[in-house]
Amino acid sequence: MRRFDLLLILVAIMVWLMPILPAQADSLPEQAYVSGVIGYPQSYSLSCESRSAADWAAFWGVDISEEEFLSRLPRSDNPNKGFVGNPNDEWGYTPPNSYGVHADPVANLLRQYGLDAHAGSGLSWDELRAEIAAGRPVIVWVVGSLWAGNPKQYTAKSGETVTVAGNEHTMILIGYDATYVQMIDAFTGQTATYSIGNFIESWSSLGRMAIVGSGLKDKDSNVSLNQPEAQKLYTVKLGDTLAKLADEWQIPWQEIAAANRISYPYTLYPGQQLNRNATAAKDEPTVNDGDEIYIVQSGEYLRQIANDLSIDWEQLAAYNKLQAPYLLYPGDSLRLPSEGEPNESTAFEDIPESYVASSYESLFALAHRFKLSWVQLAALNNLAYPYMLSPGQSILLHK
Repeated sequence: MRRFDLLLILVAIMVWLMPILPAQADSLPEQAYVSGVIGYPQSYSLSCESRSAADWAAFWGVDISEEEFLSRLPRSDNPNKGFVGNPNDEWGYTPPNSYGVHADPVANLLRQYGLDAHAGSGLSWDELRAEIAAGRPVIVWVVGSLWAGNPKQYTAKSGETVTVAGNEHTMILIGYDATYVQMIDAFTGQTATYSIGNFIESWSSLGRMAIVGSGLKDKDSNVSLNQPEAQKLYTVKLGDTLAKLADEWQIPWQEIAAANRISYPYTLYPGQQLNRNATAAKDEPTVNDGDEIYIVQSGEYLRQIANDLSIDWEQLAAYNKLQAPYLLYPGDSLRLPSEGEPNESTAFEDIPESYVASSYESLFALAHRFKLSWVQLAALNNLAYPYMLSPGQSILLHK
């Protein structure tokens, strides 16, 4: 065969293969970040999916409480059909023990709220990158704090076989670069950074499952429902920091963080869009007759105000129903506790000072039983992630 004929055959083969060769990665930015996703810590030991769903919906302008979403999820022994078990049971087991729920039922319920949500499995890393680059956060199913999972096959009562893994968990993917991903962890509500390798390994344990979408149906997917068109936006460049921009714009960096819902560690990413004018909406505390009110000034923060007024900052936060990271905005009204305000001894008069944990009891269930914050209980008892309790362990409920 002549060399020219062989060359023609090779070219023909390459043309035939071109449609199935991956080309998407070349057109994606090396790094991207979605601003404006706010996370909150889950209320129950197994409610991560409902927490992630509520936070994802809020980004698109739909207000759903975690409790409401959890209550509306169908129940089943098959996580592909509904929530398995009791949301207050101990975390870490697989069906038929209490477990949680996979992507399909969550996406189905999100669509009932009018959101354009779609569950998928077997997705590629480039498909997730494309979502983030388009400004759309993604709910992903992982194992624990991006641990290497131990998946296994489980057969439901219907006879259907499902891949499950102990410590099944959800996070919201909001950013990536060449080395790391940024995720909102439903356990803590905080943004954390992990290596891409750890993420893909953990995400693969449950079949690369995720929920993608573009917010409300029939809306422009390229426009965030939380950002009016008239807002003045700034695109972050390489080397930008909050401190640097605050100096250039002559406004406190805390105000930039608050306006753009940026939480600790306050990292900026090239291509991220910052709103220079907006102030984040926040529920005002209920003001009772006789309450003394303090108006927050530009640049002030909770601990500073508490110190200036000789008030315990945790008491001030609790009285105003503020949660971590306790962001304040200029013009906010703070109710100041009066001398007649109940103190800790009266507030906890019906709650024992300590409690002895029994077998299979979780911190989340304990907090729910006594109507306390599991985050505060963890801090009070110096408990670290993943907040496991041992039988016979004594837990302080209050000081």
